[in-house]
Amino acid sequence: MPVRVAHVGPNFDENSVIGLLSNRVIFRIVKATMKLYIYISLIFLLGISGCDNLEYSPNQAFDKNTPTDLNNKNLDKLFAAPADDTIRFVVAGDTQRQYKNTRDLVNTVNKIPNIDMLLLAGDISEFGLLEEMEQINELLEKLTIPYITVVGNHDFVGNGDQVFKRMFGKLNFSFVYHGTKFICHNTNSREFKFNGRVPDLNWLTEEFLPEPGVDNYVAIAHILPLSWDFDVSLTEQYINVINGNPKTRAAFYAHDHSYSIHYPHNQNIPYVVTNAMINREFLLVEIINGTLSYKNIKY
Repeated sequence: MPVRVAHVGPNFDENSVIGLLSNRVIFRIVKATMKLYIYISLIFLLGISGCDNLEYSPNQAFDKNTPTDLNNKNLDKLFAAPADDTIRFVVAGDTQRQYKNTRDLVNTVNKIPNIDMLLLAGDISEFGLLEEMEQINELLEKLTIPYITVVGNHDFVGNGDQVFKRMFGKLNFSFVYHGTKFICHNTNSREFKFNGRVPDLNWLTEEFLPEPGVDNYVAIAHILPLSWDFDVSLTEQYINVINGNPKTRAAFYAHDHSYSIHYPHNQNIPYVVTNAMINREFLLVEIINGTLSYKNIKY
């Protein structure tokens, strides 16, 4: 291909043209640099003003505004409220990103008179995320009664156990409310590779020992001892501990996403599994003069 050569006039000044081109290049470089500086400055300022709202990682365990120690705080509310000789409480489970159904649960429970508390039997979250647990807490805070929760297997995903312990408290704990001892504990054996230490039978044995002033014992956990996700090597001992106290009235669980009742060792102590939030059911439980009754509620 022939090369065309541009012709210039007689007044052509090579140095002037080079100078003009150089100035234009310098101007463009300065302009681009200024834009980059402004962009970086804006990012920096936004980071300073909004860092508390930024998710640095989907697995972050907390931020500045994350509530803490909610179980103990809600227990304080429970103990401060007036009570009578009847204990009425709700057992629900497996909220697992079911935000609408959880909101409807709150509205339903708030309309039931004389409820003392709600017990959430684990799987607050689906992926163990801080955001999930915070959103469920925001919904459950609208209850007119306190709520207490135990840990579920999904709450161990990622670093969910750290989130749970910071937001809610210990994995194993108990409390006595008007003569009834509620023993809340971790039965998520699979998440501990069936190491023979979950559930903690030594701790449970101590908790189920007879105590002065305690007339009823109620167990609350996530995984039923008859489940494949429960450490089979501990099943018999676990049931013996719960059934071994003559004042044990019932044990409540979740996890199976269906309502069911079991009587291990053919004794008269019911092991009751509440349905999952996705199926819009919960248990309404009453204890009156040492007698426990319950019914499954659809909403």
